[in-house]
Amino acid sequence: MSSPRNSVSASCLIRCCPTPRPSPIPATQPEDVLPEQHRRGILNVNKPSGPSSYDVIRLLKARLKPGPGRIGHAGTLDPLASGVLLVLFEEATRISRLLLDLPKEYQARILFGRATDTDDITGRTTGELPVPNLTAVELQVALDRFVGTISQTPPKFCALKHAGRPLYRLARAGEALEPAARQVTAYELQVVAWNPPEATVRAVVSAGFYVRALARDLGAAVGTCATLSGLIRTRIGHFSHETAIPPDAVNPGNINNLLTPIPQALPDYPRIIVSPAESAALLQGRALRPAALSCSEIATTTNAALAFASTADSRFLALVAIADSSICPRRIIHAD
Repeated sequence: MSSPRNSVSASCLIRCCPTPRPSPIPATQPEDVLPEQHRRGILNVNKPSGPSSYDVIRLLKARLKPGPGRIGHAGTLDPLASGVLLVLFEEATRISRLLLDLPKEYQARILFGRATDTDDITGRTTGELPVPNLTAVELQVALDRFVGTISQTPPKFCALKHAGRPLYRLARAGEALEPAARQVTAYELQVVAWNPPEATVRAVVSAGFYVRALARDLGAAVGTCATLSGLIRTRIGHFSHETAIPPDAVNPGNINNLLTPIPQALPDYPRIIVSPAESAALLQGRALRPAALSCSEIATTTNAALAFASTADSRFLALVAIADSSICPRRIIHAD
């Protein structure tokens, strides 16, 4: 709900509460529709198992010739994995870090009794052990040990870099390094099914969490070994698997209707409508200081000090920080 507020320089329209969480996220809203030459936004792609994340990017580039311009993704999926892959077009690449930091949900299949060098079934078998006679309840108890913030060692075959080189390339060249452990968080872990020797697990986790590492470590926790046998990413933030689009269904005729506008990709961020004069000030790196704006109220309501500032026609969009009774530009996303 928006309401007018007075400001020193001009009047702003402040949305003090987070944008409601739509499910599914609508692809467009009238105020965010832009001409094709300004194509920008987030495409929720249903990546199939097999191709890499960059293979999906290559396919989209080929299907959208003469070319979509800047294009990237937020959150790599291993070739084995399928599900939600957020593909970013044009200025949407400027919020990639924010999208990468969103919580992620997975449905994982874990095969007990087998270890591999990649921690999934695509790798070379490095060991086999008997599988204990566990009940689903006992497996859940073991899984509960990994809920919360934990120290996790990533797989040796991963995209993390050492001296500028991805660790998976070093591992393939026979120079496998033990990655440093790092802090990650599992918000929810649930045994969905247990059909020995394979379990299906639902996981809601933070950025940087490796489900392959969870499979490996869960095997050790119950006295055997384990590897990941399947993975579906079912959600990133507000983007769900149910509304994801197969990459081969995307074409120049429907891409604009499939893109989620940038502010809707992060609906928990409040939206501030600014005048053309105020957008010009933000574009110049100047802070706005609206006298009637209760910045602490907005920060408390959204649990964040960041917001989107845009003109009513959506031709200007910036990421701003709300602090010290001012609106400070952090990143200009676009200014048409």
